[in-house]
Amino acid sequence: MDRLPALRRAAALTAVAVLALACGGGGQPAAGRSDSVAASGQGPDLRRWCDVFYTGADAPTLALPQVEPARAGAPLPALPADRWVWVNVWATWCGPCRREMPLLLRWHQRLDAEGRPFDLWFLSVDERQHDLVQFLKDNPETAPGASVRLAAPGGLEGWLQRFPGAPTGAIPLQVIAAPGGKVRCIRAGALRDADYPIVKALLAP
Repeated sequence: MDRLPALRRAAALTAVAVLALACGGGGQPAAGRSDSVAASGQGPDLRRWCDVFYTGADAPTLALPQVEPARAGAPLPALPADRWVWVNVWATWCGPCRREMPLLLRWHQRLDAEGRPFDLWFLSVDERQHDLVQFLKDNPETAPGASVRLAAPGGLEGWLQRFPGAPTGAIPLQVIAAPGGKVRCIRAGALRDADYPIVKALLAP
């Protein structure tokens, strides 16, 4: 598949760097939405942690864009409808993405043990399949399980337009849907250890 124009790629890299710094990814955790708690003292403020927090029947339904398996020869998995689904949008050239993925995998195991299981999907926006296949071959522990790649250049922006208010143009990005398929939370920016209590509250049974 042909590469996206260089300017688009440069813009995406710049946005990733800005988000990583804003989220404290390069040093001391910054005070902000990821450290917020509800004013009542009842727990984390999910609406501030998420860039978009949907509630009610009008929440959009999660459906993936056109994708293909990230690993050559692997079957294309199907989204479950009966459990939480977490889609992590990343790329091999995205430093904040690569750094947060081991954390997300640890959370996946920990939350499952604590009674908050979810399906973890990795959606790559790499422009060339060869780049992704080689990266996963060299790093087999990265993006295991349900791992897919956008099948068309520019597909990320079109996909995110299905979700009103969703941030666009930057990764890493988290799209989290509740059992039944309704999207609950979309968040841009790198994850941190300090986010765990908020994530645990978000995935409450």
